Amino acid sequence: VISTFLFLAHSSVVSEAFTAPLPNTIRIRTSHTQNNAKADSSSSEDAISDFCQGTNEFWKNLVIEPVRNYVEIQPAESTVTATSDALTKLTAPPERPGIPRPVWLTILGSVPTGLIWYGYYKFSVQEELYQYE
Repeated sequence: VISTFLFLAHSSVVSEAFTAPLPNTIRIRTSHTQNNAKADSSSSEDAISDFCQGTNEFWKNLVIEPVRNYVEIQPAESTVTATSDALTKLTAPPERPGIPRPVWLTILGSVPTGLIWYGYYKFSVQEELYQYE
């Protein structure tokens, strides 16, 4: 029933689009309108960036301090070295540059924990990428 309703709604929108009259005027972009569009674009990009940074800070403040301190970005090889064991790599905080984590290690940490460790892994990778940008 729902799919029929969606199909009918889609059909009516498509048919209206093809039967609608064409506008009598055509808008041509001048350099003035292009400059305004660039200014609007940069201001909207700044607003998006401010929103994302504010959201990140909001969620960061909800995490208890010992955990927040542990998962701060650290310099490379402060916790994990080339000779580190699997458990050390699994529990390592994000580093700059990022820690290479092979797929077998990701599966090894994710399956026994019911994907809880995978969430931490994704967080670590996102933090490392954020610092890379």
